[in-house]
Amino acid sequence: MKGLKMTDLKKPVKRVSFGYVRELGRPREVVVILRPPNVIGFRAKGCRKEYQLTTECCYTMAVKADMLAKRREKAKRKKVKK
Repeated sequence: MKGLKMTDLKKPVKRVSFGYVRELGRPREVVVILRPPNVIGFRAKGCRKEYQLTTECCYTMAVKADMLAKRREKAKRKKVKK
């Protein structure tokens, strides 16, 4: 992966994900919007309400979720061992 060049985020980028949420009574795809300089927006496809987080917040939440999953797995293994 050495030498991998990334493009700076200079304009908003929207993508439809494979994830689904239940919104307004039916399942809808999740739209992800990357906004400069460091905001990630989420909304249900076909809906206007958007929820935004900073990239720092998303990173922190992902790290905490990973740590929690590892703790649960370790506790589960410890419980099975007894």
